[in-house]
Amino acid sequence: MADQSSFLTTRFGGYFHRNVPQEDTELTHVGPGTPCGEYMRRYWQPMCFSDELQDLPIRVKLLGEELVAFRDFSGAVGLLELHCPHRGTSLEFGLVSDHGIRCCYHGWLFDVDGAILETPGEPADSTLKDRLCHGAYPTHEYNGIVFAYMGPPDTKPAFPIYDSYTRPGYRLIPGRKYFYPCNWLQILENAMDPVHTAFLHTIVSGSQFTDEFGEVPALDFL
Repeated sequence: MADQSSFLTTRFGGYFHRNVPQEDTELTHVGPGTPCGEYMRRYWQPMCFSDELQDLPIRVKLLGEELVAFRDFSGAVGLLELHCPHRGTSLEFGLVSDHGIRCCYHGWLFDVDGAILETPGEPADSTLKDRLCHGAYPTHEYNGIVFAYMGPPDTKPAFPIYDSYTRPGYRLIPGRKYFYPCNWLQILENAMDPVHTAFLHTIVSGSQFTDEFGEVPALDFL
């Protein structure tokens, strides 16, 4: 855990409270090999909107990994490591094909599961494509959102269907996409904080939701 600043008990005591606490990297870092990153990789993560996958591939960054997402002309969605294993070219500039994506540099063709389908420029009797694969992750589409599973293949869970997805009289649609230059824990903490809505979103700014949000709630945590 990160070191925390000591509690301040002296008025005008800023001199004793100058050090900024260090980031709690065990919770906030989600890259490969980190404790929280490995934990999050055991679950399906939202990756992009379905309608973003058109004729061109898109570059995405998920759990600290640079990836490329695309929908091939058969309708299958792929999520591959960004750089071609042949010469390192970004597959962001690849050509979406009937099956998979083709590197723009030498034309190597990769299927959505990472299988190498074609290796132009190799000898006709080359078995390279039959012995190697490119990094790829499973995807799942649900109600306009594409999800990815980035954990160990042998522990991939079923895609969860929560009760909030099927409420009678309600239609489930994707929300807006936001970019926040901070870690996931800061966003989650804010979403779970019902007090700030009374001030930030109502008293300070004027009512951004409904006037009821201006009431400071009574809190009871279980």
